[in-house]
Amino acid sequence: MSTFFRKTLPLFFLYFVSSSSLLVLNKVAIKAIPNASLLLFTQLGSTVVIVAAPALVGKARINFKPEGRVARAYSTVAVVFLATIYSNFQVIHSIGVNPFIVLRCSTPLMVSVLDWAFMDRTLPDWKSALALSGILSSGLMYARLKVADPGFGVKGNVNNGLWWSAIWLVSFLLDMVYIKYVVEAYPCSGAERTLYQNFLALPILAVLLNVGVEKHSAFEAVNAPQSAWLAVLMTCFAGTALSFTGMSLRTELSATLFTVLGIVCKMMSSLLNEIFVEPERDLARLSCIAAVIISSSFYKQAPLR
Repeated sequence: MSTFFRKTLPLFFLYFVSSSSLLVLNKVAIKAIPNASLLLFTQLGSTVVIVAAPALVGKARINFKPEGRVARAYSTVAVVFLATIYSNFQVIHSIGVNPFIVLRCSTPLMVSVLDWAFMDRTLPDWKSALALSGILSSGLMYARLKVADPGFGVKGNVNNGLWWSAIWLVSFLLDMVYIKYVVEAYPCSGAERTLYQNFLALPILAVLLNVGVEKHSAFEAVNAPQSAWLAVLMTCFAGTALSFTGMSLRTELSATLFTVLGIVCKMMSSLLNEIFVEPERDLARLSCIAAVIISSSFYKQAPLR
């Protein structure tokens, strides 16, 4: 229990704060850098610099030349990581945020089976299974209520959205289980894991910047307000914190519990949006968000077999 309060709880708190703030900051930062790949390249590059800087000045120890097997494993991690982020963007662009919430809320049940099949964990007990089912049903109800809102506009590119949803789901499940396997099979410090994942993703992003997949050019001049450029700077620090805490928490939590944690962060952001941004506070939607969070609290990490 002391390890939880000393190490895991601070990581969880920082993960939640950085995840929630990054969702908001990116909406502002995209006004300064409308090319999503370039914005992500900026954030990942900043993470590499921020993580490597203490070691370069002798304040920390980082192995900048990992073994070949470690480099190959984290190269695959970088591919899965970018595939998840890029397909996430495409799903939201094609079918909207709320269908994506339902898709995201369905993942803990799937990851719990993968935890059992590949990560040597038991299946959830009946209480945890009910908790995971509660996350899915409450997320589904929240999305239905949101779509029923007269002010909500449903995006119409359904066929394209289904393909991207399938790609995102496969990428996300790999992200949760494979990256968990890598951080356990190839022991490194939290800083090293963060450095390898982000540094090895940069060449892939550089290719994306030059193949014309983005609507806006990477060199497009934008007369953005100063606040947008400040948001870009803040996303760099928030992205670093999110990457570091995410990679560190994977060693402390099972893949399923880490998935549940991500959903709690997302729904807490939705809760803040409902309370402070939405013109009318809908009690039914707030209740659904609360139900997701409460259901999450009843999930108990499955033990190792």
